[in-house]
Amino acid sequence: MMQFLRKLDKTTVILSFFILFVIILFSYVFKIEKKMNHYAQENAKLVKLQLLDKELDNFSLATNKFSNYDTIDQKEKDFEAIFTKLEKHLRICQKENPKVQEILDKISKNYQIKIDDLEYFKAKNSSLINSSHFLFDLQSTISKDKNLSLEAKYAVNELLFYLLKYATSDYIDKTIIQHSLKKIKHLAEQEKNSYLQTFYRQSKIMLQTMYTLKTLSLEIQNNPLYNQLKILQDLLTQNYNEDIFRQTIVASLFFIFTLFLLLFFILSHLKSVKTKQELFAFKFAIEHSDNTVVITDPDKKITYVNETFEKVTGYKQDEVLGENPNILKSGTQSEEFYKELNAKLSRGEKWEGQFVNKRKDGSFFYEKASIVPVSLHDKLLGYLALKLDITEYVEQNNKLAQAASVFENTEEAIIIADKEGKVLSINSAFTKIYGYTLEEVQGKSLRTLHSQAQNKQFYQEMWQQIEENGIWRGKIINKTKDGELIPVWTTIKRIVDDKGEVVNYTAIQTDLREIESSQAKADYLAYHDPLTGLYNRINFEEYLKHALTIAKRNDTQLALLFIDLDRFKVINDTLGHDIGDKVLIQVAQKLKSLLRESDFIARWGGDEFVVILENITSASDAALVANNIIDALQKPVKVDKHKLLTTASIGISLFPENGEDIQTLIKHADSAMYLAKDEGKNNYRYYTHDLSREIQKKLDIDMALHNALDNHEMYMVFQPQYSLKTDEIISAEALIRWENEKLGFVPPDQFIPIAEDSGAIIKIGYFVFEESCKALCRFKEAGLNLQYIAVNVSSIQFREVHLLDTFLAIVQRYGLKASDIEIEITERFMMEQTTQNMRLLQKFRDKGFKISIDDFGTGYSSMSYLKELPVDTIKIDKSFVDDIGEGSSNNVIIEAIIALAKTLGYSIVAEGIETKEQEMFLQDVRCDLGQGYLFSKPHKADELIDLYATSE
Repeated sequence: MMQFLRKLDKTTVILSFFILFVIILFSYVFKIEKKMNHYAQENAKLVKLQLLDKELDNFSLATNKFSNYDTIDQKEKDFEAIFTKLEKHLRICQKENPKVQEILDKISKNYQIKIDDLEYFKAKNSSLINSSHFLFDLQSTISKDKNLSLEAKYAVNELLFYLLKYATSDYIDKTIIQHSLKKIKHLAEQEKNSYLQTFYRQSKIMLQTMYTLKTLSLEIQNNPLYNQLKILQDLLTQNYNEDIFRQTIVASLFFIFTLFLLLFFILSHLKSVKTKQELFAFKFAIEHSDNTVVITDPDKKITYVNETFEKVTGYKQDEVLGENPNILKSGTQSEEFYKELNAKLSRGEKWEGQFVNKRKDGSFFYEKASIVPVSLHDKLLGYLALKLDITEYVEQNNKLAQAASVFENTEEAIIIADKEGKVLSINSAFTKIYGYTLEEVQGKSLRTLHSQAQNKQFYQEMWQQIEENGIWRGKIINKTKDGELIPVWTTIKRIVDDKGEVVNYTAIQTDLREIESSQAKADYLAYHDPLTGLYNRINFEEYLKHALTIAKRNDTQLALLFIDLDRFKVINDTLGHDIGDKVLIQVAQKLKSLLRESDFIARWGGDEFVVILENITSASDAALVANNIIDALQKPVKVDKHKLLTTASIGISLFPENGEDIQTLIKHADSAMYLAKDEGKNNYRYYTHDLSREIQKKLDIDMALHNALDNHEMYMVFQPQYSLKTDEIISAEALIRWENEKLGFVPPDQFIPIAEDSGAIIKIGYFVFEESCKALCRFKEAGLNLQYIAVNVSSIQFREVHLLDTFLAIVQRYGLKASDIEIEITERFMMEQTTQNMRLLQKFRDKGFKISIDDFGTGYSSMSYLKELPVDTIKIDKSFVDDIGEGSSNNVIIEAIIALAKTLGYSIVAEGIETKEQEMFLQDVRCDLGQGYLFSKPHKADELIDLYATSE
């Protein structure tokens, strides 16, 4: 406890006593206030008792008057209740005061006497009132009695008047009443009247009662209760005043003493504030010092670090408090170093030295440190360490060493000159580039390096810029010691001191010979296609921008040709990209040879090329060039051992008819090129406004396709496939139809390609397959026994990983077999990714599905290629059937296809039969099945059942 008190400062002790005395003072004041409240309550009770006593006395004055005895009883109860509480309280609080105890006994006794008198008074008063009422009634009877004399009646009235007067007042002679009584007695005896005799007796009784009440009233009035209550009140007031006086004296003494303590506290606090300000200034100096400050206890546990410590080490204060400073050890200094440090501190000596420490993030830093033991009365309190971060200084020294190394080993020539421009120092790179040693150029001007490639004005402007801006950068052609002219990129900087005076010039020069050689190659690659050597897209756009500017200024026409090779992807995918690249090189050479020197050609990307034709006189000039290109590219290209055929589709846009900016012309040419492809490829098309409308229509179709199935806009129709021998229906091809609210009826050849491009074909394909399976079940139930149903599947859908599993699940759901379905694929699908597609089709056939090639003969597949196809049926395209006629070349092609297919065991279906002549020809060449409007147009499932189920 004493040790704890010693640790407290003087201000704290005085403040503690001050607070203690304030608490005591307030407690004492509270006690006084409580006593005052008690006195006020006691006094109020005594006053109330006195008032009640007076009210009781007033009651005793009301003789021959009816009073509410309940009210008197309530006041007696109130008096008794108040006095009982007061007596109980005073018996306890004033038990040491005999006077109070004595007066309480007297009050209690006299109160009881007054209560007894009041009760007797009530009884007599009631009797008196009853007597009065009786006498009044008797007086009324006497007044009416005709047998009595007037004298007697007068005497009765007179006596009654005096009795009542006496009942209400003491100011009447009693002898008069006695005289009236004797007169009544005499008249009663004289007239022998019973009423008078009764009136006499009753009046005498009433008079006696009044005598008694007067006496009781006087006794009640003379009861000393009121005076004793007053004495008690005075006694309590005297005691209260004496207590208040004593307590006020004590409280005043406490207050004066508290004021003295407050004065001492203020003086002590002012002294403490001064000390704290000094300590705060010291603390502020420590916390904001550029030096790191660390304080530890005698066990070398950290008790304090300043902000600089946190900034330098990366540790927060709460992370290191209680830790040993060796958490900063980097491990680069030996244990002997730390043993020597600790030995010196243990002897109480100051230690100075340098640390290599480690920050929280693991990086090293250098500190110059001074550590001293802190003692008080020969007792060690701890250690104080002042450390300065010298990392920057050490690193600067290292950088200077590195700079010296860089200065000597860098590839750039470095020259340091004085303020006159005379060479002070050079590095080894300078000697390597120019051939001069330091001895040969030291103290000389660098004018010896001038090659005369720059004139005098060049150097004047250069030095003017150095003087104005302090730096100059640029390319200079200098001359080496051997006389060789070399390009160097030079940076010359002016170095000034604190006063702004020039002290040095530095020059750094980079040899540009190798860079300029590489730059020329880079410039070429930036604007040329590395494969074909033609200009690239960037160069094309820049040139077109320039060409449009000239055309606008000169009011001339310009044509843009967008060229896309047809089916180039097939070559790439089947023969490889190496062959494809060689084809592109030969195509580029052909295109370049067809154009004028003034025409511009560039490779747009992939298999696309663009041509700019300037200064044309009419649109036909562009058509002439496009025809030449198409004719030239139709000739086979020989690459290695392959003889390949490639054609081109060309779109043409004209300036200013089709657009006046780069983007519009390119977009319109691209649109025209796609039109050329849609119309059969290997041709060219101009951009027209109708084409824009066609493109917009395609966009409308694309947008409407997204919700077509959800809106139930698509439905299925089925076209029978019949035997050309027997006319019996063998199967039916499932065909999708689309009726849109805004677009109307949209033919499949319009929306199917768009659906394939957008990916919507996947969802549509599953819809077609399921609806076809559902319809086949209905056909079988209706008695239309088809051997199978043919379903077209897009080549895009075959990219679905789980397509086969999904188709099998749908087939099983409707209780069908895979052999009930014939999957129709396009010849294009067979030509794309051949090996992969062959393997995929074989999986379908292994599961039981039939495979049919649709539109056979429209592609570029070889007839001999048929023997490798995993298919069951070949469908001859409608375009061949349309041209069947005497002497038609298509007749020969159809015969060849059927003959080869028969040899390979394939079934043949001819689609698009519309005439009897076509049907007869196909029967003659032994075609198996036919399909077309001659036999039946496509019908919905219900219609097909109605038409053919019965006959079947």
